[in-house]
Amino acid sequence: MHTKTLWIKDEYLQLILTGQKTVEVRVGYDNVTRLQVGDRLLLNATHPYIIQRIARYPDFETLLAHETPTSIAPHIPPQQLLEEMRAIYPPAKETLGAVALEIAPQDKEQSNI
Repeated sequence: MHTKTLWIKDEYLQLILTGQKTVEVRVGYDNVTRLQVGDRLLLNATHPYIIQRIARYPDFETLLAHETPTSIAPHIPPQQLLEEMRAIYPPAKETLGAVALEIAPQDKEQSNI
């Protein structure tokens, strides 16, 4: 199991911490494509989470056709989510592919592993 620090904008971090957001979307940077199910994520270097599932897609449109939009951004209407994702990651980044990381808080037993 590897540990990776992910930096997340505060508005999205708060949704993760309250359990409303369970899927984090990234583009296919090398450090993201090396992640595996079971790896530990330290969100903003403080909050330990475990990767439960990883799905890779060629682009955001395909990702949104297969993932539940409210798991990604419960506060954004689904029809606006594609636009929001592309505002964060410009077209050149999207060509790296889209990665959906389903995450869950790390429980105390897991933290001792």
